[in-house]
Amino acid sequence: MKRKRSPSDEGGRKVHDKHSPHRSGRPPGNCNRFPGPYYIESGGDEDNLEVVGLNDFVHVRCHFASPKACPCGRYACHLDSMIVAVDGACPGNGSDLAVRSACGVYFGPEDDDDDPRNMALRVPDEPGVLHTSQRAELWAAIAALWASDKYAESGGQWPCEVPKGCKTPCRLSHLVIKSDSAYLVNSMTGAINKWKTNGWLTTKKTPVANRDLWELLLNASRTWIGLVQQWTGG
Repeated sequence: MKRKRSPSDEGGRKVHDKHSPHRSGRPPGNCNRFPGPYYIESGGDEDNLEVVGLNDFVHVRCHFASPKACPCGRYACHLDSMIVAVDGACPGNGSDLAVRSACGVYFGPEDDDDDPRNMALRVPDEPGVLHTSQRAELWAAIAALWASDKYAESGGQWPCEVPKGCKTPCRLSHLVIKSDSAYLVNSMTGAINKWKTNGWLTTKKTPVANRDLWELLLNASRTWIGLVQQWTGG
């Protein structure tokens, strides 16, 4: 999709008109926090990050978006981005009652009850491994990455017309995982690479808990070299 010519706001900063979705490409870095300094310093509004697109997926609001939205509430957004919310829960967490757990992945508003995008999944039982809320949160992130693979490969998160509107499919290049788990977000944006370098030991030289899922999550996050994952919340 072609960009519209950018006007300027009162401060002289170039802005994109409302209703002007466009490709942004890969932001700097990978597996870091969102929004990062690049987004904020470029004029992004950290209190207004999400735009629901034409396919009801949630996209990153452009950091050059016009400060005022259209009457419908939509701002300019990056159509090659996607924000996916994840969550995990474990009834009786930390006790003998924790015998099951579940996780959810939310891509956006569903058109009908049969919409397969949003998922609610039971965490699989594993011999000798207790169910915990932390493992449920990790499974939620893993499921989100697995489910996003097809959009990085073939697009579909935005209704592009090829070749009429776009020369190539609008493949996903920027994925933001939204979670309220500090354990997940802080680890993926900092500790996990140190753990791997140290042979999966913490700074106290103790084994990293849930190593099996961290390795699975790390592998899932590196499946698509051209896809930048960022993490928000916690």
